[in-house]
Amino acid sequence: MDVVITHGRKIVSDEVRALTEEKVRHVGEHCPGLERAEVHFSEEHNPRIHDRECCEVVMSGHGHTIRAKAAGQVPLVAVDLVVEKLEHQIERTKGRIVGRSQPRHRLAPTETLFRRVRTA
Repeated sequence: MDVVITHGRKIVSDEVRALTEEKVRHVGEHCPGLERAEVHFSEEHNPRIHDRECCEVVMSGHGHTIRAKAAGQVPLVAVDLVVEKLEHQIERTKGRIVGRSQPRHRLAPTETLFRRVRTA
């Protein structure tokens, strides 16, 4: 997976960059069709906002796009929150793909209702 990390005005340290790249690649292994991930770090300028460090990840490939954005007090917290959101969205996307490609494993609710009525 190709991971591209960008930042706004604030420069991200090499430690954060390496950990982010590792975590995003690990999430990408769950869905091998995703080929590219773009990570963007930014900072909220409003002093009233407590969680100022923002992290946004956009993963794309094979016609699917998964996007997540989260904020935290430090960049690593924001990355952890984004990774949780990405894992959840990848599970949902994979479920939809499998459901569409294998419709025989699902029964419509009306079919199960009619089967119960006929056998009773």
